[in-house]
This record gives sequence, C-alpha cells and structure tokens, in this order.
Amino acid sequence: MKGTGTGVSRRRFCSLAVVSLSLPLIAAAPETLPRRPAKFTYSAQRLKIRVSVPDLLRETDKQAMKLLDGGYPTRLVFDLGLYAKGSRTPTAIQHVEIAVQWDPWNRDYIVQTSVGSAQTTVRRYALRDDAIKAATSLSVPIADLDQIPRGASEVHFVQIVAQRNPLQSKTASANSSAAARGQDRDLEMFSRWVGMFVRSRPEAEKLVEFRTHPFYVPVD
Repeated sequence: MKGTGTGVSRRRFCSLAVVSLSLPLIAAAPETLPRRPAKFTYSAQRLKIRVSVPDLLRETDKQAMKLLDGGYPTRLVFDLGLYAKGSRTPTAIQHVEIAVQWDPWNRDYIVQTSVGSAQTTVRRYALRDDAIKAATSLSVPIADLDQIPRGASEVHFVQIVAQRNPLQSKTASANSSAAARGQDRDLEMFSRWVGMFVRSRPEAEKLVEFRTHPFYVPVD
C-alpha cells in the first residue's frame, strides 16, 4: 500500500465516500470521546500504534470468564481511525480481530490475531491472565507514513472502537465475504467505518470507545 498513484486515488475516493455518506456523524463523534494514552512509533514507511484496552475483557467479569474457560471463543474487534486535528474524515483506518479460546486438549489458551488483510498469527499461553493481556493489547500499523504531514503543527489522534463478541448482521457477513473474494480492500474498510456511524451504535457484549492523546510525527 505504499504511495503509488493508484493508492492515492483510492484513498481520495474512499475519503470522499466517507464525507458524502456520514459527514455530520463522523464530525461529531471523535472530538467528544474520552482520551487515553497510547504510544506511537514510526519507521521509514509506517506509523504504528501501541495501546491497551484492558476493560474490554477483565478477569473480574465472571460471566465472560465462565464462557472463556468453558471453551467458547471470545472475539474482540477493534476499529481504529487516524484523524488530523480538526478534520471530519479519517486519514487512515485499521481493522483488527482477535479471538481468544481455551484449548482443553493442550491445556492452554489460544490467541489468534488478524490485522487488516494480513495473515492471522497464533500464540499460546499457559496462563489465562497472560492470554487476556495479549488479546487486549494492540501493537499494529495504523497508516503509511507518506499519508501523514509532519511537524509540531500537524497534530493527529486515533479514535478506537473496541467490541467484545459484537453482533454481526447477515448482510454485513455477506458483504465481508464478497470483499474477501476480490473487492477493493481500501473501499471495504472505509465502507465498514462509515457503516459504524450511519447505522445505530454497534451492539456487543462490551463496547469501549475512546481517542488517544494528540501526537505529531517529527520532521526528520
């Protein structure tokens, strides 16, 4: 997704689609959210975010722990949107899905992580609290660095919508399957982000929404 002409055109098209479909809703939502700390790092090509959402799955939640220890998979879904300060549309978005499940045969916990369209990674933990900590801690790329203006005057933040075991409509499932069969990935992700604000708020066992503290990428 490095900045080719085609990639730039797709991003511009998707941004315009977001504006036309949900400008009032997206404009209002991010600025009103509570702030939480996050760590941002960058390489020559990508901006990366590290953030923890421990309240999405707590060991003090007896019902959630009962289901987890019973072998039922717990699905955590994170949607992240990068915003320039004052902007009404996201500069970039990222979608992360994490499944954590007790494996009774091997007597450990499996944590499967999918970031965007990348291949799913699988990790195993002997202790439940280690598995939960891994499942509720993100360290993922959020944007190509060439999408982000640099300097102290170019302030950004990330909006995060985190869900535990979200309900998914048949229509949404069908759209995701169709996208997986070959539709444009950028358009699929931006359409998903728009849909979260055009429709009613996401329905899930647990919903956590916040934005990070403002940050900027220094000029090299």
